[in-house]
Amino acid sequence: MHHNRKIFIFPLSLFCMLIISCCQATVAKQQKEAETQIPVLQRITSSTYMEEEIIISNEETEKYRFRAENEAWVNKNVDKDFLLGRVDRINNPLFIKVAEKHTERNIYLLCLVYEAYKKMYNAALADSVKLIITSGHRTFIEQLCEWELRWNDPRTNTPFPNDVEKASFLLQYRSMPGTTRHHWGTDIDLNSFELAYYQTPEGIKVYNWLKENAATYGFYQPYTELDEKRPKGYQEEKWHWSYKPLARPMLIKYLELVSINDISGFKGDKAAKVLPIFSEWVSGINPQINNENE
Repeated sequence: MHHNRKIFIFPLSLFCMLIISCCQATVAKQQKEAETQIPVLQRITSSTYMEEEIIISNEETEKYRFRAENEAWVNKNVDKDFLLGRVDRINNPLFIKVAEKHTERNIYLLCLVYEAYKKMYNAALADSVKLIITSGHRTFIEQLCEWELRWNDPRTNTPFPNDVEKASFLLQYRSMPGTTRHHWGTDIDLNSFELAYYQTPEGIKVYNWLKENAATYGFYQPYTELDEKRPKGYQEEKWHWSYKPLARPMLIKYLELVSINDISGFKGDKAAKVLPIFSEWVSGINPQINNENE
């Protein structure tokens, strides 16, 4: 009797195992069928999204590499004297004289900046816009001459009660020696210094082209219109464009190395000790130039 019971239980256990196995197979089949019912468009979109993520990642990597290279270049080649314009650019291999087709003056730029400018020049010319460099690198002495030329102008002598007020007036459009971005060889002035020019059809066309395209070649307008984004500093200069890849790390290094005691040796230099030269004028620029992600 016990023997028969054991024989009966074994086949029943086997039968139960078969039922469970069949159920598992059915569930797996249903899951597979459900997966195959995902719309084709959805699967394609997911694949495309992954490919786009890879492209974006590569672009970000390239931006980081390019930024790191320029920062390394600045750290290697730039010291305080360089930032203050105390360099012999004629015998310095970092600088190059601008060709006659790009200027009517005796102008030098950093080689890296000039290469970027030439690409921008050719692109503009293809759109019937001609960009002519009117100013580039300036030494300390050159900036001193420009500053004192205006300081000694009879029109700026009588209206001001003291040198601080007089310096504040000149600082609307003129930098004190030792504080201009033109010392760095990264900044250029284009076509005309006259505000009236940028109200002419030609000037409007030039400025609009630069606003739309200059950033592609690394150039940004540092002195944009004074507003809530740039509340202090020089007045707007539509002619002044800065090569951000080098100018941004140079500004960081300038603020690290240069002190207010270095801003001296010219008429009115005592006003520099009173005025917030570094915070409002040197650093009072278009915020896009300070943004490393743009």
